[in-house]
Amino acid sequence: MPRWLMCAALLIVLLGCSCGGDRSGKTTVVFWHFWPKPVIQPILDDFEALHPDLQVESQQLTWQSGFEKIVMAFASNTAPDLCEIGSTWVPRFAADGVLSQLPLDPQQLEARYHLTEPGLHSGRVYALPWLVGTRALFYNRRLFEEAGLDPERPPETWSQLYDAARLVDDLGPDVYGFGANAGERHVLYKKFMSFAWSNGGRILADDGSVVFDSEENLAALRFFLDLAGVSLIEKQAMLDQMFREGRVGMIISGSWNLKSIPEAAPDLDFGVARVPRPDTPSGRHISFGGAEMLAVPASSTQKRAASDLARFLVSPEQAWRIATQVQSVWPSSKPAGDTALSPEARVFVEQMRTARTTPAHPRWVEMEEILDARIEEALYGRISPEEALRRAQEEIEKIVGLRTTH
Repeated sequence: MPRWLMCAALLIVLLGCSCGGDRSGKTTVVFWHFWPKPVIQPILDDFEALHPDLQVESQQLTWQSGFEKIVMAFASNTAPDLCEIGSTWVPRFAADGVLSQLPLDPQQLEARYHLTEPGLHSGRVYALPWLVGTRALFYNRRLFEEAGLDPERPPETWSQLYDAARLVDDLGPDVYGFGANAGERHVLYKKFMSFAWSNGGRILADDGSVVFDSEENLAALRFFLDLAGVSLIEKQAMLDQMFREGRVGMIISGSWNLKSIPEAAPDLDFGVARVPRPDTPSGRHISFGGAEMLAVPASSTQKRAASDLARFLVSPEQAWRIATQVQSVWPSSKPAGDTALSPEARVFVEQMRTARTTPAHPRWVEMEEILDARIEEALYGRISPEEALRRAQEEIEKIVGLRTTH
């Protein structure tokens, strides 16, 4: 057993994971997830109606403690039969052998779903992508007009993004052109890598070697730092709030704003566009993409029933039921988006087609911490862009164990 699982086992408390059947004679499938009961329970009720011999015992996790609880459950063999796991966590669990292999073909899975890579390990499938999310550009139409910009033509390229941010930033001391993220866990690297990926940059090569210190990534970081010069540098929640208050011209943020903005600022006139691309023929509109994935723990005694539940949940019909309620995630299935969506929501569906996830590496969480730390140092001028990439390269190489010859 890996050392981190053994350590977690020492901290375990009784989790009360039931299995097998109950007094009704039905087989119980224990399902851990992160969704409120009003959102998920009607879907589970429909599954039980289709499978009268099964009943689902549902338990909602929290984002504050869910990861630790899952780790402890794996360590103590008290994991549920089916578990929702964030895409950046799956590679670690798959490599440690605590997930069941699913009898699915990786190529067929990739043809049908977005962001399948995190669920693959050694060419085998260990998790199904269920619900996905990405980031897009929100912009304030009124501030665009005041700055002499066309609110019907959001920036398409890096130069257009910078010019628009500069003009809005010049409107006054209480207005900022763009919202740049400060060093916030799980957030900063997502914003930078959107620019890096759009410019052809990468973190790891296909052979697993580290290629972060590259000309493509350097150009992206230099642009990111230039943009920060006409930006408010803050955490995501504050950037979202100040955008709702009409004090920030543009932010890159998630689709949760499609619901929160009309509720908190019904008079705010805003638009949504894809993340701008580099001013080169090869530049692309790429944004970060993350997925909520469904995995069957290796310790489950109800693997077949859990797999049936997973397939039911990832079906487009059921996934859309969640997406339309929460408006912060979308089904992982690749068929065209729901035509009933608003124009702003359809931008997210379009952006999802070119969204990219982080490398499916068991030690990604450690890499993420390195990227956030070095990018933040460059953002505040403590080190140069060149030094930030070089240090990150060396630190990630120590984790991966593969060096790249420059």
